[in-house]
Amino acid sequence: MQKLTAEDYKKYIGLHKDFAFEKLEAHEETAFRKNIFPYISEDIIIELKGSEDEVKKQIADLILKAGACYSVVKALPFIKVKITSFGMEKYQQEKMKNADWWDVRDIGLSLVKTADEALSDALTEIAKDSALKSRCNFFTKHSFAPIPTPEEFNSVYTINKSMDVYLNLVPLMKRVWLALADQLKDCVVAELSTDEDLIFLLKDAIVYSSLGKALKLSQFTFITSGVVIQYEEMPWQKSLILSDVQKNNLAEEFRETASEAIGGIIKYLKNNPEKFPCYKHVTVENVPKIIEKKSGLYL
Repeated sequence: MQKLTAEDYKKYIGLHKDFAFEKLEAHEETAFRKNIFPYISEDIIIELKGSEDEVKKQIADLILKAGACYSVVKALPFIKVKITSFGMEKYQQEKMKNADWWDVRDIGLSLVKTADEALSDALTEIAKDSALKSRCNFFTKHSFAPIPTPEEFNSVYTINKSMDVYLNLVPLMKRVWLALADQLKDCVVAELSTDEDLIFLLKDAIVYSSLGKALKLSQFTFITSGVVIQYEEMPWQKSLILSDVQKNNLAEEFRETASEAIGGIIKYLKNNPEKFPCYKHVTVENVPKIIEKKSGLYL
C-alpha cells in the first residue's frame, strides 16, 4: 500500500502539524484502492516517486496529491465525529467552535476538485510517455481513444477534470462513435487525428452528442459550471442544479453543435479526398441525412 506521511499531508494539503494524522490511515487505504490504483498501479507510483527524472517525480507528486485529498474527503465525517461504545459524539474545542456544515461542504468539494485535477493532470503527463502509457491501467482498460483523458473532454466542455464523470461518459461516447463511424466508412480515428481541423470537429461531435444523451440519465447532474456526479460519500453536497427549462435549452444547444460538427466532418472529408482516401468511395447520395429531433440526432 502506498502510504502517505504526515509531511506529505502538510505538503499536498497544508494540514497543521498538530493534526492527528492517524485518523487518516484507514481512509487513505480506501482512497487509493478506489480512486487511484484502478487507473495507476502502486508499482508505477513507487517507480515514479523514486525516479531521477524530474518529470516523472512531478507526476508522482500529482498522484500522491490526489490520493491525499481523496483520503481527507473520505475521512471528513469521522474527523467531525468520534464513535464510542456509548454512541457518537461531536468533537469539541475549548477556544474554537466547530465548523458549520456548509464550511465542511465547501472544503470537501474543494478537496475533491483538487484531487480530480491532480489525477487528470497526472494522466495527461503519462500519456506523453509511450512506454509509461502502455503500462498504465487507465489507458489500457478505461480510456476512449478519440478523447483519451478527462482533460481532453474538459477542453471541449467542462467536467472539472473529474474521473468519475469521464468514466460515466465513456459508454455514451462509444455509442456516438459507433453511429458516426458508420458514416465515416473505412476512416479510423488514427487517420482523422492527423488533421487538426478535423479532429477538432470530431471531438465536438462526440462530446456534444454524448452530453445530449447524458442529460437524460440520472447519474449526471448538470450545474451552471458543467457536469458533475453526486457523491454518495458526501450526502451534504449541494450544487446549483439546472432547472428543467435550462436543461431543455442546453439539450437544444448540444444537438445543434453536434449536428454542425458532424456535417462539417462529412463535408471536410468530401472536399479533401487526396488526404482521406478511406472516404473516396462515398458519394453525396450515400451519406445518410442527419435528422434533428428533440429526442436526439438520428441518421
